[in-house]
Amino acid sequence: MTDLGCEICGAAKEPGKRICGNCFKGIGRTRATCQTCGQANRWLDHELRCRRCRDNSTRRCADCQSTSSGLFTWNEVRLCAPCALRRELDRTIPAEPGGALVRLRPVILAAEPVTTRRWLRRAHDLLTGLDQEHISLDHTTLDGLPHPKSVEHLRALLIATDILPADPAGPIRRLQTRLEHLPAGLEQTDRRVVSRWVRWQVLPPLRQQAEQARQLGTSVANARRRVEQTVAFLTVLQDQGRSLAETTQDDIDQWFARPGAARWNARPFLAWSQQHRHLPAQLELPAQRHGNPTAPADPEHRWTIAARLGSDDQLDPADRVAGLLVVLYAQPLSRIATLTRDDVLILEDRVHLQLGPDPLELTEPLASLIRTLPLARRRSTAQQLPNHWLFPGGHAGKHIEATTLGARLKRIGIEPRRMRLAAAEQLSRDVPPAMLAGILGLRIATVAQHVSRSGGNWANYAATRQP
Repeated sequence: MTDLGCEICGAAKEPGKRICGNCFKGIGRTRATCQTCGQANRWLDHELRCRRCRDNSTRRCADCQSTSSGLFTWNEVRLCAPCALRRELDRTIPAEPGGALVRLRPVILAAEPVTTRRWLRRAHDLLTGLDQEHISLDHTTLDGLPHPKSVEHLRALLIATDILPADPAGPIRRLQTRLEHLPAGLEQTDRRVVSRWVRWQVLPPLRQQAEQARQLGTSVANARRRVEQTVAFLTVLQDQGRSLAETTQDDIDQWFARPGAARWNARPFLAWSQQHRHLPAQLELPAQRHGNPTAPADPEHRWTIAARLGSDDQLDPADRVAGLLVVLYAQPLSRIATLTRDDVLILEDRVHLQLGPDPLELTEPLASLIRTLPLARRRSTAQQLPNHWLFPGGHAGKHIEATTLGARLKRIGIEPRRMRLAAAEQLSRDVPPAMLAGILGLRIATVAQHVSRSGGNWANYAATRQP
């Protein structure tokens, strides 16, 4: 017995078949360009569709009934990507009854579905435990979890959605926990000296920065490197059968004679140890390493870079804005990274940027470029939350790190420090120091140094302005 319903012509077909025999052989069918996808030389049905388009039109999401070429099987059910994300989220953070993480649901559902669903599957046990409060929802618990990068991503989401309070001292706490284990392989006497140094010299400046609401990323990384190199130096001594108190001048000379700047991170500890009589007083430590001096960029090269940033539409607008602020206005990367939407002022159809007490009026094309920031990049979970930074970072509610911004500028041929020095020297010759500091937000002492370096002389400026 045959039944009706050939998918191509609607004629009778054999049981279990999708198309009739004539259509299968191509009898009476048209071979031409598909009117749906535009693919040429395809066998078409009576609606001038190829097989792929015909199959896609008959596939519907089991939840929303939408037709999509992106349907896939999720637990033996055909679903589109957004519906698959919703089902995965319902399994991980149910909407009813609302758990501890229920405020994350709208943010997750608004994100790009494919990669977000993969993240939910990887973090299912952790998210379910936190949502159902089987795992304590606090910063201390998160500190003890493995995979610190993914945990920091989750921590930022929880803070940005007000599920967890802000944790300004968190980086210091996590650094302190890590530093407690670093000297474990040292002898007891040296281990105690290192612990005292960390307690009284390394951590207090970081706590002061946290109280001042300053970013701790770079400072914490530098502190970690100093302790790591200190432990490495003491480990070398221990392998030679000596302690810190038995250090010789040859040990000091050999350590600092080896290539690489990393070894100089041990010098602050050695200087402190000598001051507190843990290291022989007669030993001579090398002078503090300042590195090679950076020369300002060539003025012509600087203006070439400025012209390229102003006209090259192939470059990322965020990189163009950051580069122009360095090349034209001598702004440090740490200041650029922390610019917010509130710093961009529209006054009488003119764009101003609040770098210092006095707003700076921007000219084109920088004025138009900065109004496009922040850019909507990818639909990650973090990007769905409100963000007031002009240069947002990868974590929710965080701005880009200055080192990351510098690396991006170097990839497009900009050396930030050299360009900034060249801009500062040129500006200091043309603008009085107090005015320059007020407009660009630079310290007057810093501007004075650039004036001295560039050969400028503003001592008689007030007198020359007299009528």
